[in-house]
Amino acid sequence: MKVTFRAFANLREIVGSKEQEISLPEGETVGGLLKGLCEAHPGLERKIFDAPGRIKPFIIVLKNGRSINSLQNLDTVIDEGDVIALFPPIAGG
Repeated sequence: MKVTFRAFANLREIVGSKEQEISLPEGETVGGLLKGLCEAHPGLERKIFDAPGRIKPFIIVLKNGRSINSLQNLDTVIDEGDVIALFPPIAGG
């Protein structure tokens, strides 16, 4: 199945583009997607995880505009055509 992955700010620099289409097996989870991305892009894991299987508190992961925190977190199943977005902590003033 095909999904769209979007990365923002310094995470975009690590993965090499703001948006990419990714092929995933049916039933893949957000955790599985992120694990694969971390294996493919050195440096990404230390930016988004503070321990194996635990996303840093200020990293935002969205599935179709909804936080995975309000779904099943890393166990959220991804469906054909979904958009997964990854945001680092952002500060401003």
